[in-house]
Amino acid sequence: MDHAIAATSLTKRYGRVAAVDDVSFEIAPGEIVGFLGPNGAGKTTTLRMLAGLIRPSRGEGHVLGQRVPGNSLRDVGTMIEEPSFYPYLSGRDNLRHAALLHGGVEPGRIDAMLAFVKMEAAAGKRVRAYSQGMRQRLALARALLWRPRVLLLDEPANGLDPVGIAEIRENLRAVAREGVTVLVSSHILAEIEKLVDRILAIEKGRLVFDGPLERLLARAEALAYRYVLRATDVEALERVLREAGLAPERAGDLVAVEVDAERADALVSDLVQAGVRITEARRESDDLEDAYLRLVQADARPA
Repeated sequence: MDHAIAATSLTKRYGRVAAVDDVSFEIAPGEIVGFLGPNGAGKTTTLRMLAGLIRPSRGEGHVLGQRVPGNSLRDVGTMIEEPSFYPYLSGRDNLRHAALLHGGVEPGRIDAMLAFVKMEAAAGKRVRAYSQGMRQRLALARALLWRPRVLLLDEPANGLDPVGIAEIRENLRAVAREGVTVLVSSHILAEIEKLVDRILAIEKGRLVFDGPLERLLARAEALAYRYVLRATDVEALERVLREAGLAPERAGDLVAVEVDAERADALVSDLVQAGVRITEARRESDDLEDAYLRLVQADARPA
């Protein structure tokens, strides 16, 4: 088996609207891959097709070498959309019920997973009393009960505080070290950046990027640079930038501006030649959110 997860021309249409449009990618065993996109981009629909919850209008998904839906889904753990539990049962009893439905869960696994997600103290409480973050932790414990070989996770950090988000991140790293393949969607880009080495980015149902995190950042850099400038005459600086067709953003005595790569090297010298005395110029480094937004904006430009 070359790939743990594969999508081939996956398409899902609702009437004339394509929620997912001709999406293809492959994920190797043991990879943690981040699935990025704004709300409504098609992330959840793609995950639902790979989990066998909905059928594609066209194309197909494969998990662990088998076409979806199929027996390989017994080796998949999922957290897709809002986690659903029996509110009148405790967290532990909800996991017991899930274990009975699935089968093949060894004794002690439930308590081990509750400890893994730091839910031992709340395991005896009814789920109706849980916060959203507690439900997210319980959902991850449920997804891991039967030692899945693939995890499909949709916004697993929703409702968690920064400490909880960091703990979920460490949980997923520990799972991946055991050889589990993880496809995790999120809009919390800073957390994805700390977790994954590879990014799938989707926009309006179409895959706009598939590659290493470093390449996404480099691609954004090639599109534009963001400079922060200071000058002895800030009004003159803003005026010259606008006359050059740029869009300066002022904050106090600092002016930020985005410049196409081909103009970046000459920016400061051009300003000096225009009579602006620059006292500070620095280029801001891109984080994942900047890179993703620039990528989407570039992809949306007319050819």
